[in-house]
Amino acid sequence: MKETATPGDAGTTTTPEGVAAGGSSDPNVINAMYKVGELMSRPPTGEVTFQAFSTLPPITTLLGDRDQDLSREELAECWSDGSLGATRVDRAGFERVWKEVQEYFEEDIMEEARVTCHPKGKVKKTRTAEAEVVGTGSPQVGANLSEDQMKVVNEQVKKMSDDDMQQMLEGMANIGPEEEARMRAMGADPAMMKKAADMMKTNPMMRKAAQMMMKNMSPDQMLKASQQAQAQMGNMSEEELEKAMKQMNQDAK
Repeated sequence: MKETATPGDAGTTTTPEGVAAGGSSDPNVINAMYKVGELMSRPPTGEVTFQAFSTLPPITTLLGDRDQDLSREELAECWSDGSLGATRVDRAGFERVWKEVQEYFEEDIMEEARVTCHPKGKVKKTRTAEAEVVGTGSPQVGANLSEDQMKVVNEQVKKMSDDDMQQMLEGMANIGPEEEARMRAMGADPAMMKKAADMMKTNPMMRKAAQMMMKNMSPDQMLKASQQAQAQMGNMSEEELEKAMKQMNQDAK
């Protein structure tokens, strides 16, 4: 007899025959996403809001302005159709919205999100074996960190409280020339990091979303997410970056 999980339960469910494990139709995936959505909803008293649904990693990865991306208008339509007009959805309503999003894509949305998170041909090796981001000439984020060092960073991030996060952001917003030089050597843009720190300091929801996402990431996932963000920002103008950051700030409120 197959194991089942009650709606909203994060327990493991046997993947139905014909359903790919880890795919968008896998009940374990839907359960996990629903639980994250519950935690990200405000207040976190059960069920999921549209704002929280919009922050789920696969959804944010698939959102964009390209033809192959999911637009914000399309996401809003998915919510409207799947939620049946409700402002918060239970497990069943969440699955309906989730399936509405899947309808926009030919391929499984979990696999689509993974492909987007792990783009091919974006990174090359120099003669010194130091990774660079194509088109920017900047060292790739984390290129100088060993596997053990990445594990230490990952563990430190997962243990951070909101107070720890605010102190870190305060320090990032007031870095000096030496710290800026170190950040550039790591492939980070000091000016953009300062802006991001200032924005997150005054936006508790954005801080919580970032902490929740990082706590669920392995060292490898955290590194790849940072590198992907660096690659995307490297192809954006200053005006486009400013607009994107303002939009993120509004979405997290």
